[in-house]
Amino acid sequence: MLLIDEVGGERLVRGKAPLLRPSITVRELIHARVDLELEAATDALEARLIAARAAEEEAANGLSGSREWRLNGPEKGLRATLFTPCKTGTLPQRERLLDAAEQGFLDNSFFVLLDDRQADSLDQVIELDRTGEATFLLLTPLQGG
Repeated sequence: MLLIDEVGGERLVRGKAPLLRPSITVRELIHARVDLELEAATDALEARLIAARAAEEEAANGLSGSREWRLNGPEKGLRATLFTPCKTGTLPQRERLLDAAEQGFLDNSFFVLLDDRQADSLDQVIELDRTGEATFLLLTPLQGG
């Protein structure tokens, strides 16, 4: 199943969920999405650490830093996410993210669209052979309203 985030009208493909059973619940789908988020956050943190070390080595050798580093900086690898703040510098605990994601679903902070229908509850069963993509639609609150 393809996992997609939709934030501010922009659709971002996040990847395929490694789901091995023929059916799962919305709760399990959200957990798979959180795991993808943690994997992406780990990769971004590692990339920032590697880039920072390279910049430190270049500075120690009298170089002004790589062109890539100067243009993009350490935060380029960070991106807005559905469940985690963008600039924490540390990885959140998985259990906290799972709880926050489930509560966000219950509070209607985001919707889960299964192809052309909206998921109603965390315990709703999803037939994977009948569902091609799951879209996590992040709602943006309006100011003053």
